[in-house]
Amino acid sequence: MGKYKELAAFIVAKIGGKENVGQLTHCMTRLRFTLKEANKVEEKELLANPEIITAQWAGGKYQVVIGTHVGDVYEDVLAEMGNLTPTSGEEVEEEKKGFLNKLIDIITKVITPALGILTVTGLIQGLTAVLVATNVLSTTDGAYIVLNAMGNALFQFFPVILGYTSAEAFKMNKFVGMLIGAVLVFPNITTNLATGDVLYTLFKGSIFSTPIYHDFFNIPIMFPANGYASTVIPIIFAIFVAAKIEKFLKKNIPDIIGFTLVPFITLLVAAPISILVVGPIANFLSQLITFGVSGLYEISPIITAVIVALIYQPLVILGLHWPLITIGMNNFGILGYDYIVPMIFTASFAQTAVVCAVYCKTKSAKTKAIAIPAIISGLFCIIEPAIYGITLPVKKRFAFSMIGGAIGGAILSAFSIKMYAMSVGVLGLVSFVNPNGDFGGLIFALVAVVITMLVSFLLTYFTFNENPNTTDVETSAAKKNVDHFVKEEVVSPLKGRVAGISESEDYVFAQGILGKGVLIYPTEGKVVAPCNGIVTTFFPTGHAIGLTSDRGEEMLIHIGRDTVQLEGKYFYPKVQQDARVKEGDVLLEFDLKAIEKAGFSLESPVIITNSSDYFDVIENPASVRETTYLKPLLTLLPLKEQQVESLDQRTIQLGDAK
Repeated sequence: MGKYKELAAFIVAKIGGKENVGQLTHCMTRLRFTLKEANKVEEKELLANPEIITAQWAGGKYQVVIGTHVGDVYEDVLAEMGNLTPTSGEEVEEEKKGFLNKLIDIITKVITPALGILTVTGLIQGLTAVLVATNVLSTTDGAYIVLNAMGNALFQFFPVILGYTSAEAFKMNKFVGMLIGAVLVFPNITTNLATGDVLYTLFKGSIFSTPIYHDFFNIPIMFPANGYASTVIPIIFAIFVAAKIEKFLKKNIPDIIGFTLVPFITLLVAAPISILVVGPIANFLSQLITFGVSGLYEISPIITAVIVALIYQPLVILGLHWPLITIGMNNFGILGYDYIVPMIFTASFAQTAVVCAVYCKTKSAKTKAIAIPAIISGLFCIIEPAIYGITLPVKKRFAFSMIGGAIGGAILSAFSIKMYAMSVGVLGLVSFVNPNGDFGGLIFALVAVVITMLVSFLLTYFTFNENPNTTDVETSAAKKNVDHFVKEEVVSPLKGRVAGISESEDYVFAQGILGKGVLIYPTEGKVVAPCNGIVTTFFPTGHAIGLTSDRGEEMLIHIGRDTVQLEGKYFYPKVQQDARVKEGDVLLEFDLKAIEKAGFSLESPVIITNSSDYFDVIENPASVRETTYLKPLLTLLPLKEQQVESLDQRTIQLGDAK
């Protein structure tokens, strides 16, 4: 065993022993364990170990973040466990992810591509309602008819759109997916299958009571009275089944005839199954969920709202918030309005108010620079920059946001305020206007938003404590007198769009745990050397590179998020580990489109892993949002002895001046 023998033994013991491990892999910075029993993990002890950066559950695996020397630790951990082979890991992972994590991941993949256009159509619906309410238009005007179609067309044919996104998520023919969605909302299919003389009633006397009007070769057709227009869950389940059928057919039908035969048989089998089995089951599940939430809502709307509003923001961090949105979307389709989304509507305003308070109180130029875009995006219900950049690092700020959001949600529920379109953020306020012209909901929504923001702002403002690492004296000395330092520039290894590292969807990178830097969303599939130095690490899968420059900075370039799972596919290394390179040398080429098509984000952290060796690592001004190869990207401020003495002297002078 190597020099990390003691650390390896400690990790294995604290994750429940080697018998608790089904599979072990590692990426550039972390060990990834597939565990059999989660409750055996002694997380407090792991986090307390100074050799471990952090430890957490993510993506159904337990991740122990070590740093760029993780490869050496990995070898010692393997030896400690008797060189475990990853044979049983896949089965354990499927068991762990089998339902909850996998379902959440699927819903996210299916809904996310449609969220932008959902918001747009919601705004059109809100605008139309305002025009009718103010007597600018009547419901018989041609302009109203066109606007109404623009606002409602997406919901009317939503299964077609989700048929495409679901097919993409399940990796099947997207046009077959769209066609199955079209079958579910085919004109007059609801009228033809859910009306007429009742043959008999299934599940009579229960919440699932379903009258049967027609059959399919003696199989009862349980078609819902409202049809499948605007629904979400049925089409997702339908495409899941269709994808399994298509996969089976592709394995058993020769390619020469499969071009036509595979989609033909897939549609011929999957569409009837979707209507006869999958649709009804999914519809029953939707009814059950809606019944449960509605039941709690009838008992106490305020308690329901407080619970939903309190858990919503933590769920955003975990990526578990989509089911709530899905229930709300189902309500829009079934009821024509929703009472769930109003419960979480004020959450983005709570986050925004907390960030505003931090902006007003902080003396840190860096924090202010993070806060401004977080405020702007927060107003439009994009709260991840606020969460990861401002509120989550100081837990009480996040708690104040939760409290403010819960109060706002409780106010809206206490007065039974509903939303009539799927729209969020400041522009979503118009969604509270009733199509019949009643502005009461909008007024209550405005009151709830104002109270939410006041509570969150005031709690944060009057309890604010500046982070010791970003005090007024430090900020003044570091930023205003930055020219006193010998600055070192780091140039970009990629071409693409630049974003703050705090916007990363990976908690470890977002919190700067591995070092300071930026995110780059590449527009070309090439990585060049940003310096003269040594390739200290080139991960076997090609997705991550570690460099040490001749000046001493240590850099990590990580292409994409979770791309280690591609196992080297679409990555083409051009140099080897330990190679000496000069600035501009091509280190790696990768297939952008193929990686995205495989379902992976291209957010690529470029960080200085030895940031603690410097006084500060400063990214280019926020206005510079595009970069190209060898363009200045980061500025390093070395912490040399004479510079520290100079800084201390200026700090004393600054303090005296105060």
